[in-house]
Amino acid sequence: MTCCFNTSLRSKRPGLQQLGERAGKLLASSAPLTGQTVHRVRGGTGVRPLTKKMRLLSIGAAVGLTVGLLGTAAAVTISHSPAAPYKACSNAKSVLSVEVNGKCPAGTVLVTVGAKGAAGARGAAGANGAKGANGAKGANGATGATGATGPTGARGPTGTKGATGARGPTGTKGATGARGPTGTKGATGSRGPTGAKGATGSRGPTGVGGSTGSRGPTGQPPQPDLSRVATLDWWGGPYSSGSYSFNEPAAIAFDGTHIWVANEGGASVTEVNASNGSWVRTVTTSSCASCGFDEPDAIAFDGTHVWVANLGGASVTELNASNGSWVQTLSGGSYGFSEPDAIAFDGTHIWVANEGGFSVTEVNASNGSWVQTLSGGSYGFNDPAAIAFDGTHIWVANENGASVAELNASNGAWVQTLSGGSYVFNYPDAISFDGTHIWVGNFGGNSMTELLASNGSWVRTLSGGSYGFSAPDGIAFDGTHIWAANYGINSVTELNASDGSWVRTLSGGSYGFSDPEGMAFDGTHVWVANYGINSVTELPAG
Repeated sequence: MTCCFNTSLRSKRPGLQQLGERAGKLLASSAPLTGQTVHRVRGGTGVRPLTKKMRLLSIGAAVGLTVGLLGTAAAVTISHSPAAPYKACSNAKSVLSVEVNGKCPAGTVLVTVGAKGAAGARGAAGANGAKGANGAKGANGATGATGATGPTGARGPTGTKGATGARGPTGTKGATGARGPTGTKGATGSRGPTGAKGATGSRGPTGVGGSTGSRGPTGQPPQPDLSRVATLDWWGGPYSSGSYSFNEPAAIAFDGTHIWVANEGGASVTEVNASNGSWVRTVTTSSCASCGFDEPDAIAFDGTHVWVANLGGASVTELNASNGSWVQTLSGGSYGFSEPDAIAFDGTHIWVANEGGFSVTEVNASNGSWVQTLSGGSYGFNDPAAIAFDGTHIWVANENGASVAELNASNGAWVQTLSGGSYVFNYPDAISFDGTHIWVGNFGGNSMTELLASNGSWVRTLSGGSYGFSAPDGIAFDGTHIWAANYGINSVTELNASDGSWVRTLSGGSYGFSDPEGMAFDGTHVWVANYGINSVTELPAG
């Protein structure tokens, strides 16, 4: 299709020579024409009226023309070979017309465009036109919506402290607080100088003789032997004859005021005043038929009552500590007592080790009711002969089992059984708690084993040398030291509880030890039951 392009003609037309020169320049450079408005003319034998406006899109390097219809996506490309002259119609401004049948529209001239000539020298830049007036300021747009609140910034540094305000009026006096504890006693001041001795006064006349006064009370017992004072045996010594009625004493307990001794051979219990060793009473089956004493072999105090385990009677007797009166005797049925050989109190319940039944019985201390009897399975009881409480757990020494079992005092549940290895248990027959550690007397091994109460781990086993252990059958703790009764050689060994070091071994002389078995501490003195000679020895602790 052959098309022509044209624009509106200006009123003043240039000459033909000028039209030809300008048309050549326009055809040689596409930049001035690109984007210009042109008119499309239908092809035919002549120039048709202008019908549609078209926009020049580009002029290629080969002098091709590409145009597109305004308002549409249509495009027409008109091109020719660069080797042949290109004939077109031009008004030398901004619009071309392609020749149609060798004729040009009015106002245009026919030009022949050859190959592009060399670029001419660049002309001088024209002067800038005058700056146009600024347009009127448009109206302000509507205010946009407020943006979301940003996150709180980091806290700034604290300002300097302001001046202290004026002191307010004194408030009303509050109530007096409770009295605080008494402070420690201060050190005794140095002794002042002795004053000058005054002159001896003259002797007065002898008065008339008075009548003989009434006989005074019997004097106090003689003061202790200085040799015993030197060995710290201040008031120690055996109590045996007379009203004490000791008969194979096997166990001792302290009730805060008095010492209670279980006499295995005498089927009785003796009460002694701890402050001076004086006899208080002896409770026997003759004076208390209901007591049912039969080889009483263990004893404990619960804060109100004294509990006695009867090895031969398979029973437990409860006495009132204030006056020694009988409360009740427990036996048979669910109790399951069988050769009860050890007894302990945990603050609520009484625990009894049944040597013959390989079991442990728990009893409610408030009324003597049965709670439970533990045996078999994991407990592994085997001739349980000693029992102790550490504030949380019950510890049981098994003579023939060469082991120690730990129970939860709150419910009797088995915790662990310790044996073998470093423990070296050998016929363990005594057990005690020092606030941190459990101490076990190995009757068959002539030794003492120390355990950590919190987890049962082995701490040390002591034997030989200065310790002099021989069938240790009783243990007591005095707050600082561990005391062990050596049944085999009639002695007592004292150890440092903190590290197990030996302190001393007491024997012979006035101590009067003979098959020492049960032991107890009363806050000041250590008491030892001498099973072999029916006596009790009192020692100063420390």
